[in-house]
Amino acid sequence: MNRSTKTRYTIFQILIEIFKKNKNYENVFDEKISEFDFSQKEISFINNICLNTMRRSIHCKLILDKFAKKRLKTNEFILLSSAVVQIVYLKIKPYAVLNETVNVSKKIKVFPGFVNAILKNILKNIKDIEKTKIELSDFPNWFISEVNKSKNLDLSYFIKTFYKQPDLHLVFKSKEALNNFFGSHTKSSPKSAFIDDNKKVSEIENFNKGEWWVQDFSSMIPIAINDKIKNYDVLDICAAPGGKSFQLLSDNNVLLNDISKKRILRLKENLSRLNFKPKIYNLNALNFDEKNKFDIVILDSPCSAIGTIRKHPEILFKPTKPNLISLNKLQKSLLKKSSKLVKKKGKIIYMVCSFFHSETIQIVKNFLDENKNFSLEQYKTNSTIFDVNGLISDEGYFFTLPKKFKDFYIDGFFSAQLFRND
Repeated sequence: MNRSTKTRYTIFQILIEIFKKNKNYENVFDEKISEFDFSQKEISFINNICLNTMRRSIHCKLILDKFAKKRLKTNEFILLSSAVVQIVYLKIKPYAVLNETVNVSKKIKVFPGFVNAILKNILKNIKDIEKTKIELSDFPNWFISEVNKSKNLDLSYFIKTFYKQPDLHLVFKSKEALNNFFGSHTKSSPKSAFIDDNKKVSEIENFNKGEWWVQDFSSMIPIAINDKIKNYDVLDICAAPGGKSFQLLSDNNVLLNDISKKRILRLKENLSRLNFKPKIYNLNALNFDEKNKFDIVILDSPCSAIGTIRKHPEILFKPTKPNLISLNKLQKSLLKKSSKLVKKKGKIIYMVCSFFHSETIQIVKNFLDENKNFSLEQYKTNSTIFDVNGLISDEGYFFTLPKKFKDFYIDGFFSAQLFRND
């Protein structure tokens, strides 16, 4: 294989592994690119094609259904989808895409004549194809079922933008650190900013100085608008990769815990770069010693992660749906455990990067029904943050779908503050 064919073959291998085996994208990506001696430019190319193929998988299905007279086999669908994305959406030279896609088809035993004919037909009709739009009915059935559980959930903007590339957002240790940051950026608060340059994180200004960390704007807000959290004992019970804890470490005694050893390693790397030295535990949160009590328990619970769809497009790309029954059960258990770890007059800050009713409002309402000694403490806008009124619900939840905020794409996120009354 020539190098160009190798890159396309690797793209196919990565996508088929995720699709067939329900694997995590980052793990598969790291494994597959190590099989060949790719340059950094080639690695970036592979990553770009893979991510955009997953982001545009619904578009690709609609397009290919128009041009294939038979139901496509999995190998055919994956190979042709990556080619459609390159030609239609990334505007890569059609001749190169067609030629290399045919080369890969021979290697994976997909009939080259069929691939060639489909792609040539698509090229003839590319102007019409570029106008392809999707509707809610085009999404997987499990997704439609979940969003239909919510009342008054306007998905129109989400459907138009869920496949867009996410924006990079940094949170700084202090106002001074942000004021001394000269990379191209747009402030989102006195201590945070969207980064305008498309750079690797490690190449962004002051990376080695440890003056900032990567954290989505939505994820930052629930802690940021709680600017009176100072001199408290805090437990971040599912802490990795650590963004919420990093927001609090300068002014509070924060204990970090996470069940995953791999995520703990990443957490420690971040803490070392930022020069924070808190205690870290590697425990199943459900086994945490209840003799220890905290003023605040942060529960950033495992969830479907549908709010991070732009960063993790494999969620809708995989034919296997998230196990929401299992996740809901875990969310309830973790919230119940958190209630036994918080001091009197303390509070739990419950969070998920989701907008599904079953992971957000339903979990909180069930908890409050079963725990009368807790009540909902409403989020309120804070003048130290740019106007976030549109991100706080009438009930006082922090709640947003993936959307555009101040001209930048932000994740979907939910948070509720649960105050212990007794």
